[in-house]
Amino acid sequence: MLRHLTALLDRLNSTYRDRSLFDRLKARLLATIALVVLVYMPLNIAKNAWLQPTVPVARTVLNLIVWTAGLACLRAVMKGRLERAGNGLALAMAIAVHGMVLLVGATATPVQPLSIGIQTFAFDLVILLVAIVFASRLVATVVLAIMVAGQVGFYFFLLHSPNLDAAGRISADTLLREGMLAKGLIFVLGITLVRMIDAAHRHGEETLRRSITVNENLERLERETRILSERRREFLEAQREFISMVSHEFRTPLTTVQGAQYLLDGLLVKSGILSGSVAEKTGRWLGLQSSGLATLSKLVDQVLMLNRTEHITGKASFELQSPGSVIAETVGRFNDSMETARVVLRDDLPSGFTSSMDPGLVKAATENLIANGLKYSQPEKLVRVRVFGEPQGWALEVVDQGRGIPAKDQASVFEPFFRAGNVGNVSGTGLGLSIVRRVVDFHRGRIEFESRENTGTRFVIHFPNASLPLPEAAAQGKGALVRSG
Repeated sequence: MLRHLTALLDRLNSTYRDRSLFDRLKARLLATIALVVLVYMPLNIAKNAWLQPTVPVARTVLNLIVWTAGLACLRAVMKGRLERAGNGLALAMAIAVHGMVLLVGATATPVQPLSIGIQTFAFDLVILLVAIVFASRLVATVVLAIMVAGQVGFYFFLLHSPNLDAAGRISADTLLREGMLAKGLIFVLGITLVRMIDAAHRHGEETLRRSITVNENLERLERETRILSERRREFLEAQREFISMVSHEFRTPLTTVQGAQYLLDGLLVKSGILSGSVAEKTGRWLGLQSSGLATLSKLVDQVLMLNRTEHITGKASFELQSPGSVIAETVGRFNDSMETARVVLRDDLPSGFTSSMDPGLVKAATENLIANGLKYSQPEKLVRVRVFGEPQGWALEVVDQGRGIPAKDQASVFEPFFRAGNVGNVSGTGLGLSIVRRVVDFHRGRIEFESRENTGTRFVIHFPNASLPLPEAAAQGKGALVRSG
């Protein structure tokens, strides 16, 4: 028996696997009701034959009709015809019960008509609930109409018997009145409740579908994001290699042209084959060419440095160095290249102070700050450089007395190729401060500056003492930036 029930349940699950959860639950419940009917009806026939021998044929026919309806209902449920099964069972039970009651009452005199009426009312409540839950609304309405018609007919044909006493008549009137009211209320409330459950189910199903759609979209976006991230990484790697290759390829012909320039300068001075005016013009043209070559060479150097700082990874370039010595060497190179020294260094670091750093990058940042200070200041103005210790590391300060950075441009000064609106005719690439920012990011440091037009600019870079970088710091730009006007 248990094996048959398990097989029945598996078949139900297979038939309704593509249906909603609500339909699957209704199918199981209706199949259970049909099984109860199939088991109960034969037992009821035996009970009636033993304990209620009156009108045995009618009672047996009624039970057989209901049993047949239960069997048809179970077959329809197993085939996936859920609403048809509910319609058939509810209609068959309502017609069988009321038809048989009226038929028996018309052909025989009931011994206890009031008891039959109460029993019929109890059956009606069960049948009405089956119709409301499992049948269509049209069929449920028809079932209610059959019940009302059957109850009214039973009242007028059987409960007006002269054998009823006054108390019986009061009970008959109460059964008609309260029974009709109860069936109507149950029908209205049941239909309303089923509609509410159905609406909640549809809303839940719609929400579930939307959630599934959202999850699918999120998974798709995640896949696309991973693909785009991988493509971006490949693109950046190709960009880095391309820039490095092109910059190095530029350097070879650039070096050749600079060498030719140097030889032409020497030849012009030593040969004396050109006349004075021609020699003067040629010297001026060669001077312009030399200036252009110097600018181009500096641009190539800055692009290479920018490319390097953008793609730095690992810790291999870090060394334990004296910041004072690194900065002093950089300042010395500037002063050696000028007729009059314009860069003043003040070293306030403790004696023997060292820190982990990339000396090449620190020099590049220092050079760009000093170069900007010199370039945008009057020839007689000094650039002051100070290196000093801090509780968590050390700091580099560069102060100039130049034209300053306009307030409206200060938010963009670290962007590549950006130049302030007051640079005028001063040549430049707009890469210097971008390189400085990336050097600071790589060292997990912090940069701040304050600037006023026609007054000057003060940059301060704070380097942590143990400046070992996170590999992603340089690529993602984690360094903090503080600006003040």
